Amino acid sequence: MPTINGTNPYVNQINRINSAAQTTMQRISTGSNYPRAAYGASEYAINARLTSNIGATRQSIQNTQNISAMIRTAAGATGNTINALTDIKAQLVNAANDSNTNIDRRAIQQNITQLVRQIDENAYVEYNGQRILDGSRESLTLSGIDGYENFRLGNLRSQALGLTDAQGNVRIDASTVEAANNSLAIVDDALNVAGGSLNSLQFAEDFVNEGISLDRALDEATTQGAQLQRLEFQEANYTTMEENQLAAQSASDDADIAQQVTNLRNQQVQQQLALFATTMFNQNRASILNLLQ
Repeated sequence: MPTINGTNPYVNQINRINSAAQTTMQRISTGSNYPRAAYGASEYAINARLTSNIGATRQSIQNTQNISAMIRTAAGATGNTINALTDIKAQLVNAANDSNTNIDRRAIQQNITQLVRQIDENAYVEYNGQRILDGSRESLTLSGIDGYENFRLGNLRSQALGLTDAQGNVRIDASTVEAANNSLAIVDDALNVAGGSLNSLQFAEDFVNEGISLDRALDEATTQGAQLQRLEFQEANYTTMEENQLAAQSASDDADIAQQVTNLRNQQVQQQLALFATTMFNQNRASILNLLQ
């Protein structure tokens, strides 16, 4: 039977169009210009590194927020301790007044004892199941994309503040005018330490070891406040870093969906035209063969 040598010239064109259409559809579905390394090895590698950095930056932001929440919890408890110490000081000033009877001073002493117990409850405040002001943990560690940072934790138990002795007995005495006046110095030192904690969470070792002043409460309070401010700046820096990384990745990798849809429509039209041309080519070949039979 007579034959005509040659192949359909449109087959390769159809294959190329189909391949281009598949690439376009994958870019549309993923939103990425380089969903696979085959579409651009160097660009794919750059975007993969950017994606990794963005993930690490986001985790750094989350870590910073968690540590901030932890310190805010400590700051709230420290504020309650400062309020309790302030009340104790007011009670001692009252007890030092000669207008009070022994019965009055016993009532004041009972109130002071309850406030000291409340200070211990404040020190046992927890965040995520961890006590943060009782001295059981020495520091908090913030893990970020740019390294680690440690924050020393304070010990605001009544014994560490000098309000109780090693056996748990309350050292604040309101039973006499002289005892009340002597106890005021202890409460003043303790209040100073608790206040300092709100600024920085990190106070000197001699404060930790000495542990008997009203000033310590104020020191602890100011410490926590400073650390919270630092963490807010750190979180803002991480957020800016993430925004810049996302912008860089977007400029490099984000697919122009409108353009890709237009490309897909053009490729679909080309597919139809190529299929039509192939059909006509095959029909013409068949007609010629019929004539030669």
